[in-house]
Parts: sequence; structure tokens; C-alpha cells
Amino acid sequence: MEYAWLNGEIVPANEARVPITDRGFLQGDGCFETVRIHHGAPFRWDGHLHRLEESLRLMGLPPPLPSADLRAGARALVQASPLAEGLLRITVTAHDPERTSGGTTAMTIRALPEVPATVALHVSETGFRLPGPLSRCKTTSRALESAALREARRAGAFDAILLNPSGRLVETTARNLFLVREGGVETPSLSEGALPGITREAVLVLASDLGIPAEETLIPREALARAEEVFLTGSGVGVLGVARIGDRMKASPGPSTRRLAAAFADLLDREARW
Repeated sequence: MEYAWLNGEIVPANEARVPITDRGFLQGDGCFETVRIHHGAPFRWDGHLHRLEESLRLMGLPPPLPSADLRAGARALVQASPLAEGLLRITVTAHDPERTSGGTTAMTIRALPEVPATVALHVSETGFRLPGPLSRCKTTSRALESAALREARRAGAFDAILLNPSGRLVETTARNLFLVREGGVETPSLSEGALPGITREAVLVLASDLGIPAEETLIPREALARAEEVFLTGSGVGVLGVARIGDRMKASPGPSTRRLAAAFADLLDREARW
């Protein structure tokens, strides 16, 4: 049986209910985090909680619960789940002062995403990721990402690359983007609209540890054609090599991607804990 944690209680997932007046449902007014669960424990829980609290602050929303209570709820949910490997999602929606109704705090757990043997990306034409403070928040307002992902799937791709209004690379709909060129690793700067990913941060440090030059920078769309390797990072995929972007093939996984994927797998083993 699948379970959910809803406003302090663990309930069967198919019995969890959110009011139709909830601002998360009506307006996408809320934030979320997706935490990797490995061997029944979270990877960098404190980092995710810090980012959630920062997102809520930028949105003008208070933290829903003391962090210790949220951790205890997450642990109880993971222990109730049959999944030792998966993704724990924390969702916090806004209080509605006009209806005097409280917001929702919920946690769910699901299996890791299925990844095709050949990972292809599509550059989205649906819309642009706008840089700014809110681009650093994981908000429940996901219209752009959802439309771009549907566009990518129609093109036979696993995910869509998002651009900003300047035509530069930002990230994909749910993952950070990395390019390997001339032995170095590049990823779009946070100032371009990229999310400060937990796995992204870990990989930048791992690259330094491995002696691989790494930088956060401004990357034009045209750089995709010149990249020797392209990979994604995210809670659900770790470090994932990309084999094709549009009609251009890439080394997948290339040597730098393989080294970083192996180092991240070791890090995940060491740092997945309560």
C-alpha cells in the first residue's frame, strides 16, 4: 500500500484529500522539494530543507513546521513505504487569508523515474525561463515546465532544455544541465535562471576534487553543438549522460560524465542518512 503524510498524519495515499479551495490547487501558490531516498535514507536532507525555507521566504510564506517535525514525518513515511530507493516530495501550499483556511503540508514518496537507454533532449520553443529571485524557488507553478516537457515528448525526447529571453541555456524542465568542452565542465549560472540544484552543487565540488575544471557561466545555445559531452543532474537521475540533442549525437556517457557519475554514486552511499 502507498502512503502519504498530510498535515501531520500518515494516511493511505488514495485517501489523502486537499480542499478544492487550496491555493496550491487554485493558483499554484506554494513550494516543493524532491529528496532522493537511498537505502531508506535521504541524501542531503538539510540542504533540501534549507532550500525549501529559502523558497518560502522569497515567496513571503512562513515555514510550515519546525524542521525537526518535518524530518520526523518524512522518516515515518519512508519507514511505512516499501520503497528503499525513491523520491520523497515535500509540498507546502499557501494559507488563504480571505477564506481563513490553512495551507497544506504534504509528503509523498514514489519510485525513481524510468530512464531510457538513449537519453535525448529537445530545445523547447514553448517559452522562456525568466531570471530573477523566484527562479531560485521550486514553486508548484509548473505550467512552463509541463508544456515544455509535453513538447519534448512529442519530439521523442526524454526532457526539454529551457532557454532564457537572451537565448542562453538555463536547465531542463526538472534537472540541471552540464556541458563538457575541452576537458572542462560548464553549467549555466544561477543568474541565468537556473535552480540551485542539490545534486548540481555536489557535482561542482566533485569535479574540483577530481581535477576537472568546472565553472558556472553564461552558455549560448550554440554551445550545445560544440560540446563533447552533455549530462544532466538531479535527485531522480544523479548524473545522467545525454546521447542526443535534436539530431546531434553526443558521447554518452563520455569519460568526464562517467567519472562524475561514479564519484556521485560513492557520495550518495556515504551521505544518504537521517
